[in-house]
Amino acid sequence: MALPTIIKTLDDLHSSTWEKVSKNVVDNIFDEVVVLNMLKKRGKLVDHSGDGVKYIVPLEYGENKTVTSIGRGSSISIEDNEKFTAAQYDRKWVAGSVIRYMTDEDMNMGEARIFNLVEKNIKNLEKSLKKKLNTDLMGDGTGNGGLDLDGFKLYIDTTPATGTVGGINSATNTWWRNHATNMTGQDYTVTLIDQMRTMFNNCSSDGGADAPNLIITTQAIHEYYEDELFDTHYYTQSNELADAGISTCNFKGVPMIWTSGCDDYYMYFINLDYFEAGYNPNKWFTMTDWKSAQANLERVAQVVSEMNLICSNRNKQGILYNIGN
Repeated sequence: MALPTIIKTLDDLHSSTWEKVSKNVVDNIFDEVVVLNMLKKRGKLVDHSGDGVKYIVPLEYGENKTVTSIGRGSSISIEDNEKFTAAQYDRKWVAGSVIRYMTDEDMNMGEARIFNLVEKNIKNLEKSLKKKLNTDLMGDGTGNGGLDLDGFKLYIDTTPATGTVGGINSATNTWWRNHATNMTGQDYTVTLIDQMRTMFNNCSSDGGADAPNLIITTQAIHEYYEDELFDTHYYTQSNELADAGISTCNFKGVPMIWTSGCDDYYMYFINLDYFEAGYNPNKWFTMTDWKSAQANLERVAQVVSEMNLICSNRNKQGILYNIGN
């Protein structure tokens, strides 16, 4: 008759342990996933729980057309013009199961062993969540039947004058397009640095303000850029990411990183000031109750989180593609 007591004890232990460590798990995820780390530091983790069916992001796209120079007796227009709209993004969820096998629990009955088993399960889930988020953040949200989180590939497109993003048609709204340069046929060993400078400036405001603050590319392109820096004796680390234990290099003072999730031959120029990690605090890495599996003797619970990467200004983003292809 001891088995139900053991199961109940393990259920309570797992659940109470998750309650104690869940904040640390979330902090670890946001500290070690570079994009989330930088968004968190910028205060861009935003509660969208009250938005309704979709996440709603207000957009400012027009200027006040009444502004003009005047002289004696001049009139000033009072005719208003449209300056604001809103983008709408799907609510999305990421989840994973914590599975406890009866055989493992039978072999880990001592108190210390039980704690080690709990810790192993939670650490494995944490690592798996990090991997999933890193992959999704570089995607376009169409994976797994459109259930994957929206990523940079959705917002920073190689064909920016096509498609609908956030409910806004890029073909008819020129202000809702990112910058893109096709480097097909170019010798990147000769032109890459020049193209990087031009793209960086294209994504910036006059005078270089409001510029990209993160560049993401592939390992191969990143290593080529590092070689160029060594050749010119100009190599600097990003202080922002060094604080998080992430080694990288800079372009025009902006950190450049590589990730296996980036498509081959791509380089993204990203202004994170116009991105948010939207989330719902009511379902933020929350663990469900423990359940018995229907076909066997195992026990399972899920950890689920509602979140999505959302953009408020595509015109400040850019991409170089087909680099060396």
